[in-house]
Amino acid sequence: MVSNQERRRHRRYMVKNGAYTVNASKPGLIIDISSGGMSFNYIDRKEWPDESFTLDIVFENGSEFRLSDIPYRVISDRITSDFLRDPSLVVKRRGIEFGELKPEQQRKLD
Repeated sequence: MVSNQERRRHRRYMVKNGAYTVNASKPGLIIDISSGGMSFNYIDRKEWPDESFTLDIVFENGSEFRLSDIPYRVISDRITSDFLRDPSLVVKRRGIEFGELKPEQQRKLD
């Protein structure tokens, strides 16, 4: 029996183009976001350094919004397409859960 019940605790919101994650190893394009986490697409370059466990969120909509040093943990990481011409590059979708946010970070995220 398949359940259609939502497992997330927080409602996800689709993000318009121009919202990105930035960290040392996996910059990417944000797909959706909630107060508890988000998902984003990125190009996996196999020679990149090991994971960092904080990231920034940046919006390029003229407001120069940046939310920095967000702690997180990876929930899912899967290939979304592998049709790029360069065999060393693979597009993946990563789901993350935010760690404990500082009050100022939570306000900006809200």
